[in-house]
Amino acid sequence: MLFLAVTLGFFVENQREHIVEHLRAKAYAANLYEELDKDTTSLNTLMARQTEIASKLDTFCLLVKGNEMKNVTSGMLYYYSYYVTKVEYFSSNNTTVEQLKGSGNLRIMGNELAYKIGEYEKLNRELEKEYGLSKVEFAKMEDIHFKVFDIYTSENIFSSESSNEMRDSAFRMNDLPVKNDPELMREYTGWLKFEANLYRYQAKRYLSLLKQSATELLAILKEEYRFK
Repeated sequence: MLFLAVTLGFFVENQREHIVEHLRAKAYAANLYEELDKDTTSLNTLMARQTEIASKLDTFCLLVKGNEMKNVTSGMLYYYSYYVTKVEYFSSNNTTVEQLKGSGNLRIMGNELAYKIGEYEKLNRELEKEYGLSKVEFAKMEDIHFKVFDIYTSENIFSSESSNEMRDSAFRMNDLPVKNDPELMREYTGWLKFEANLYRYQAKRYLSLLKQSATELLAILKEEYRFK
């Protein structure tokens, strides 16, 4: 009887721990689902934004290298070059992942989820490394930018208007200060083309893969924990 009681007690305790771990895992899963959902929204927004900026920078290069410079106002150059300084970075909402790792509770999420979480974390680390490298190029580009264009003029033109109003009003201006140095302008447009290509590379090589990984994690969480 004593053996039976001990065995039954052990079984009950084991079941209790299993239930507690399941509830804890579900709470982590709910938080992780919410954060990954925010990540996918941020990634979609950033990729669309970078595509737009790359297009603006390409247009600047075409205007400067084209044969119709007499039809290009200085305001047009200010408008398209304005996007050089609009550098944005993706930052994951990784509070839950850090809690899982720090508390040693990653194991309770199951092997498949733990593997996918690790995969997502690896992609985030790779992107952070890429950002560390590209920040040097962006700093160089901004330095050249403010040699060609006047920062105070840019701030006055683009301080409060909407995007369409900003474009329309800028296009009509043709007496804005632009450094008239062909060699400097060639260097500047070269950097702009580099920045446009860098945005496309980062979107394809890092952001789209992160979005795919986050989407796969969301699907697993939704199926396993019946999230709506």
